[in-house]
Amino acid sequence: MKFNIFIPDIILKDFAYVFKKNFNVDCIWVKNKKFEYKKYNAIVVNGGFDCNKIFLKKFPNLKIISVFGVGYSGVDLDYCKKNKIIITNTPKVLTNDVADLALGLMISLSRKIYQGHNFILDKKWIKKPFTLSTSLTNKTIGVVGMGAIGKAFSKRASSLSMNVFYHGPNKKNLKYKYYKNLKIMAKNIDIMVVTCVGGEKTKNLINKYVLNFLSPSSLIINVSRGSVVNENDLLKSLKTNKIAGAALDVFNNEPAIHKDYYKLKNVILSPHNASGTNETRLKMAVICSQNIYHYLSNGKVYNKI
Repeated sequence: MKFNIFIPDIILKDFAYVFKKNFNVDCIWVKNKKFEYKKYNAIVVNGGFDCNKIFLKKFPNLKIISVFGVGYSGVDLDYCKKNKIIITNTPKVLTNDVADLALGLMISLSRKIYQGHNFILDKKWIKKPFTLSTSLTNKTIGVVGMGAIGKAFSKRASSLSMNVFYHGPNKKNLKYKYYKNLKIMAKNIDIMVVTCVGGEKTKNLINKYVLNFLSPSSLIINVSRGSVVNENDLLKSLKTNKIAGAALDVFNNEPAIHKDYYKLKNVILSPHNASGTNETRLKMAVICSQNIYHYLSNGKVYNKI
């Protein structure tokens, strides 16, 4: 007997076939279909999908939420605990791709690669030379959240002859300098890279009080969650040039991001695509499917949150 699972998240559209090998699968993007929510034993969502109490109450027989990603800030943990719903994720598999994109965003932002591209397309190069950009060599990075992704990014940054500092709840056995106080770290860095987990504990962690300690030449790269950075405070800092720029892969209310981002010339905007490679997304789908299969088939729990 195949178990019934539901995929309410369109980000998984290209990988629905992975789940259909072992399950009866219904997908939200199928038009004109009425869903019988009581028949589903599992759902698959990305970590930012809004799995609130109202949504989850539709599934009276839900046993497991398989998160397509590492973070799970969108899942109502209290509701799941009270109703004995298991939550799993896909750890480690997306680490390198997220670190790669963070590095790419940092290089693009500091060297003005995107602006240079448009400079040529707009035929401005024949009239004047392109503006100077900023070197990364010997600059200091402050990593917010030294988990697997933070470590992978720091290794990459070190290969560019950059200095690495980090902030988190606890000091780790690493060669990088640790700051318990985020504001003090902000005062001593050139670039802030946000790689920490999302959720209530880190909501608005980067706010005006932290941003004010950055220098006017500072840059921010966020590949974590939009909720970690206070959006209004960041936008104000960018508009008033209190910081030089930001490269963002995550936002509040994505994909309907704040309209003011469209007006800024000192930002690079990425559509929450840090893990968006064919190789990694396929691995994530396979792990998601395995997490469900093992639990529903024999009660074994892998990658539990």
